[in-house]
Amino acid sequence: MSLAELETNVLDGKCPTGPMAGRWEQRKRELKLVAPNNRRKYTVIVVGTGLAGGSAAASLAEL
Repeated sequence: MSLAELETNVLDGKCPTGPMAGRWEQRKRELKLVAPNNRRKYTVIVVGTGLAGGSAAASLAEL
C-alpha cells in the first residue's frame, strides 16, 4: 500500500467541532433515539471481560 492510498483511507469518527469539554454533550443532543419497535434491527456487540463486560451486557439486556 502506498502512502497516497493510506492518506485517502482516513476514518471519520464524526466527532463534533468545538471545545473538547462540550463535544460529548453536543453529540448526545444530535443523536436520534431508537424506538422500541426498531431495536430489533440493531445488533450490539460488547467487547470486554470480567465485571466490565458482564455488567455492560447485563445493562444492555435490560433495555
